[in-house]
Amino acid sequence: MVETENKTVDAVQKLPSLCSVCNCTDRYINCSYRTLESHFNGSQWPNMEMVEVSFEGNLLVHVTPFPKRVVKRLILRKNHIAKIDYRAFKELVNLTELDLSHNQLTSQLLQPHVFEGRFSPEAYEPLSNLKTLNVANNLLQWLHQSLFEHLVGVTVLNLSGNPFKVFDYRTSIAISSLSYLEELDISYCELKRLPNFQFHNAKYLKKLNMAGNRFVDVPAPLQGAVALEYVRLDNNPIEVIDHVNTFPNLTRLKEVSLCYMSNLTAIENGGLSELTNLENLYIQNCPKLKKINDYALAQKLSEGTMWPPLKKLDISDNALQYLPAMLVGRWDNLEELDLMNNEWSCDCNNQFLVGTLLPNYGKQLMGDEVGELTCFAPPEHKGRNLTSLAKWHLRCLDLYDARPERDAAILVGMMIGLLVVIPISFAFFMLWRRGFFFCGPQGPASFSRAFYKRASNDDDI
Repeated sequence: MVETENKTVDAVQKLPSLCSVCNCTDRYINCSYRTLESHFNGSQWPNMEMVEVSFEGNLLVHVTPFPKRVVKRLILRKNHIAKIDYRAFKELVNLTELDLSHNQLTSQLLQPHVFEGRFSPEAYEPLSNLKTLNVANNLLQWLHQSLFEHLVGVTVLNLSGNPFKVFDYRTSIAISSLSYLEELDISYCELKRLPNFQFHNAKYLKKLNMAGNRFVDVPAPLQGAVALEYVRLDNNPIEVIDHVNTFPNLTRLKEVSLCYMSNLTAIENGGLSELTNLENLYIQNCPKLKKINDYALAQKLSEGTMWPPLKKLDISDNALQYLPAMLVGRWDNLEELDLMNNEWSCDCNNQFLVGTLLPNYGKQLMGDEVGELTCFAPPEHKGRNLTSLAKWHLRCLDLYDARPERDAAILVGMMIGLLVVIPISFAFFMLWRRGFFFCGPQGPASFSRAFYKRASNDDDI
């Protein structure tokens, strides 16, 4: 019996310590990309407080309970994890951030018991210090409605890249149970719509990422997220944002991102007018976006028109032709402006942009890039820098798209034709009068006789 115990002790002592395999430096343990199939047992771990432990990019499939250690951040991303034992993290004291992204977790195996804390006489205690949970890019299609019952303090939740397609009743309840949630990432989840009351309990939700889904409208349930400050709707198939398909009244919203929207063609009047405290607006890389209307941001009230206190406006890399003078209430209050790579038309409808905005504020808002803005139309200005036309009185294009620069060639051609045809016609007429086309000299009488036929003697008189 004693011999057996000695063999066991010797075997444990022969196991490599974590720091002999991984890099342990100043309370940071890096075990990334070492083809590990397990995360070591308790005796192999160093007995010290750790700020971060990373097992990124290994071959872990099954997560077993961790030993009792003080760990602030635990990174398990980019493994092949499909199963996590119940109470796997309960002994990790002060665990505030857990990254399980880019694994093989399924809805069936990701259960509430995984996140149970220590056991007390009444119940399992929560992992009360956990604030950030990342389960992005797994195989989740729904969430157990009680999945987060042991994670009452989570403020940041990342569900992006999971094939949900729809948030069913269970999933909606699970997310809503996180009463103190401040940041939610549901990007690239193949969502077409959200439950009507998805954000009814989102009292503290400030940051919401909905990029890369299949929304064709601005999600109406946003109206429940009254504390929102940042919204990202990039890469969704929305075509028009107007007074019907509009953002709800979110008075705390400061930043909106509408980039890489391949179907977006216009932002009409009233589309963003309810965002009364908007400070940063990003609308980039929308290849079909040709128009932003004058009052897209403005709110018309009985006492007048009100604009949000915009500080940053980025509308680069679109197909915009005109910049409305009334789009921003106070252009002099802007701090940053990006207008690059659009199809600016240098005609009278852009007189404000070319003759006022760029000369007065272009350098201040855009730096050296202001000199790189070029005209896309009309042809006489195509390729010219907008700043070079600052003192020009730009002509207006014809209502029916007539182009004087193009029509002039036709008019000149017609004039030349008339100048050539008239003398030639006159010359032919004079030659005819002189008999060049008939025998003998011709006059009015001879012209009449040419068509006269003598009557036969046999004709009856």
